[in-house]
Parts: sequence; structure tokens; C-alpha cells
Amino acid sequence: MIAALKKLSRNTLFRLSLLGAFLFVASLMVVAMSVYYATVTSELRRVDRLVETEHAELQKIFDTKGFEVLQGEVYIRTASGEGLYGLVNDLIAVGNLTSQTVTKEGDQLPLLTGLEPNQFAKVPFIYSNPESEEEDLQDRRARALVGPIRTDKGVAAILVVGRDVEATMRIGKRVRDAILISSGIALVLGLISSFYVSRRFTRRVEAFNKLADDVRSGNLDRRAPRTHSEDEMDMLAEHLNAMLDHIDRLMKAMRYAGDSVAHDLRTPLTRLRTRLESAALDLGDTPEADTLFAAAEDASELLQTFDGVLRIARLEAGERRELLTDVDPKPMLDDLAELYEPACEDAGLEFTSDIEGGIMVLADRGLLSQAVSNLIENAIKYTPKGGKIHLQLSRNKEGRSEISIIDDGPGIPPSDRERVKERFVRLDKSRTLPGSGLGLALVDAVADLHRAEFVMDSGFGKKDEDPGLKATLILPRRRNLKR
Repeated sequence: MIAALKKLSRNTLFRLSLLGAFLFVASLMVVAMSVYYATVTSELRRVDRLVETEHAELQKIFDTKGFEVLQGEVYIRTASGEGLYGLVNDLIAVGNLTSQTVTKEGDQLPLLTGLEPNQFAKVPFIYSNPESEEEDLQDRRARALVGPIRTDKGVAAILVVGRDVEATMRIGKRVRDAILISSGIALVLGLISSFYVSRRFTRRVEAFNKLADDVRSGNLDRRAPRTHSEDEMDMLAEHLNAMLDHIDRLMKAMRYAGDSVAHDLRTPLTRLRTRLESAALDLGDTPEADTLFAAAEDASELLQTFDGVLRIARLEAGERRELLTDVDPKPMLDDLAELYEPACEDAGLEFTSDIEGGIMVLADRGLLSQAVSNLIENAIKYTPKGGKIHLQLSRNKEGRSEISIIDDGPGIPPSDRERVKERFVRLDKSRTLPGSGLGLALVDAVADLHRAEFVMDSGFGKKDEDPGLKATLILPRRRNLKR
């Protein structure tokens, strides 16, 4: 489950769709908050301004006409039922709030406990009619301005001017609920749509990835599936198929040309070598015979070079990949170690091996043996007399199998380690040593056929001028067996 979520989070289309959903929810909340402000917040501010104005009017009535007129005005306004009023001092308590149960977050309002002179407070509160059993008259929300009625001698009374805002607060609650519910629905729908769209898109992309993998494996007959909807993905599939058709035609033409050249040239070259050797034998032990034998050797090298180029071309085209089977490389490497140990002794080299058992790889035994042989022969060719060569098979930390040939010869500079994998590339610029420059190219082609990595690093050498070479084939993990 966690792995699936991680994979989904890496999907570009899912992230973009999810971003779009979050932006939609954000815009929805902005619009909803604007509606809330217009319907609730602005109305509460209007109420605050209204009670401030009315409180000032009643103060002015007291200032001009006296306390009795103010008391009558409070009676009149209370009777109108438009507002909530309370006029309280030590002698009187006038207004509809004096007969209500008034609370503010569990505490009584300042009008019941008194205020300091010149102290004003805007108070949201809850009031209830204790004599009524109607639910709608219980716990109603209101807002008021509480302040003193001032005289030259001090405070004549405490005046409370308020308005019932229960209807506004209920509207506000509905708006808040609507914001939360609509945002939640939009977010859930956004997640569902993002998952659906990304899954559908991912299936198309995975089909393209599988196509690319199959083509890379040499299956040039594979084609991208089409829906014929003529959308972007369908047009991409059409263009890919057209490109693959063209590549397939070119590969068939190249393979036909290569086979034709091989058939046309191999036979004349073989005849030429045979005739040169026959002529040399007829001449006996003469300088002319030596010259003819040398020419026959040149013809043999030409045939080997030609065969090597064709073999690399076939490997790069993905041929023989279907022949890969489970192989235990230990017996093969043991045979190679036994085969090359005498050759190393003849060359004045020390040969050692460390071959781990119980490892299975998916490989072509013949091609893998050829690649390892090329690496060993390359090490024998370039390692100076008195050096050492080591053949090793082991598992790395990732559980993949590594076949390494390590020497203490001159090595290959890091800048040239990729270049020497190309055909006919030789670091021996004078080309005095035998070879055609195809050995490492063949190893690289074999590694690519096996989906392996062919890497080169420094070997046993301790000097900068002779660092040695460690050539390693890192094969994909297949399975490990107990000894």
C-alpha cells in the first residue's frame, strides 16, 4: 500500500491534477469567504455601528432633557421590540434585558456588576426569556454596547443598547458549514479524478515503456497500441509505430546486406587463405614460403575481424536474447581459470581466482564465456611480465552477480574507459600489439544483451602510471541458491 502511494505520488499527471484540485478548493474557499463576509461579517459591523449611534443618541437625550425623559425613551424603544435595552442604576432597572437571563461565556454582563466611569465595551452575549418555554426564545445571540450615562458629577446609570443577531449567526453557521462541506466534496472529487486520470494516463505510458523495452530487446515487430481517438497519446502511438516500421525496414535491409557481404566475402577469403597455405607448403622451407604463410595469417585475421564485426552487429540487434537461460557461472569460470593459468605462466604472470558458488544468472553460456575470455586475454596482453591477474565471481551489496578480471598492468585512463568500448578503438596508437580493437566492443555488446553493466576501474596497481585495470560484468539479480 505504501509502495503504491509512493509510486502514485511520483506520477506527474497525478501531481498536476491534485494541484488543480487544491487550486479549485482554494478558489472555492475564497469565494465562500467573500460570501460569508458579505452576509455575516458586514451585517455584524452594521449592528455595531447602529448600537453606537443609538447609544450616542440616548446620551444626548439625557444631556438635553434629563434622566426622566431618557427613562421614558428607553420604555418606548423597548416596547417597539426592535432592540434590546437596559438602563440600570442603584434605584431603577429599565428595559427588556432586565427581565432576561443574560450571560456571556458563563459570566454575567458588566451591566449587572457595574462599570468603571467612562468605560465602554462592545459585548456579544446570549439571552433567554426565563418565563417562556418556546425553544426559539432560549439562548439567542446578541451584540450590545455597554457604557455609562455620564453627568458632570459622575455616572448616572449604565446603559445597554443591543440587537438580536441570532438570524445572522444562523446564516453564518450555514455558510461555514456550506464552505466546509463543499470544500471537502471538491477535494474528494479532485482526489478521485486525479487518481482516475493519472491511472489511465499511466497505463498508456506503461504501454509505451514496455514497447521501448521490447524494441530494445530486439523485438522490432512490437507496436504501440492505439485507441484511434486521435488524441495526443494516440497520435504519439501512430508516430512511434511509423518510426518503428521505418527502423524495422532499415534493420532488415542492413541484416540482409550484412549476410550478403558475409556470404560473398567469407568464401573468397577462405579460398585465398587455403591457396596461400598450399602454395607455401609446395615451396617448402624458403623465404617465399614464409611470405605466403604471413599472407595467409593476414587473411585469417581479416576473416576474424569480419566475423567479430558481424557478431557484434547481431548482438546489438538483440539476437539470441530469447536463448538466455539459467546458468551457474562457476563451472564455466573454473574451466576458463584452468585454461588460462598455463598461458599466464608462459607469459610470466601470476594467475589466481576466487569463484563463489551457488549463484545463478540468466545468460547465454557461450557468449558469457567469450566475453570473460576476451577480458582475460586483454589482461594477459597488456600486463607486463611479473604482474598478476585475478578472476573473481561474487555478489555485491545489492545481491547482483559480479564477474571481475583484475590486473596490475598500465590500466586505462578514466577518460578513455567508455571510448575503448567502441569498435576498432585501440589505445596502442602505434598498433604494434596484435588485435583489431573489437574485444571490448564485443564484451560491451554481450553485457548489453544480458542487461548487464560493463564497468572499468583501477586494479591492483599501486603506482599512478600503472594503476592496473578491474573490468567487471555486473549481471542482473536472478536468484541465489544455497551451496
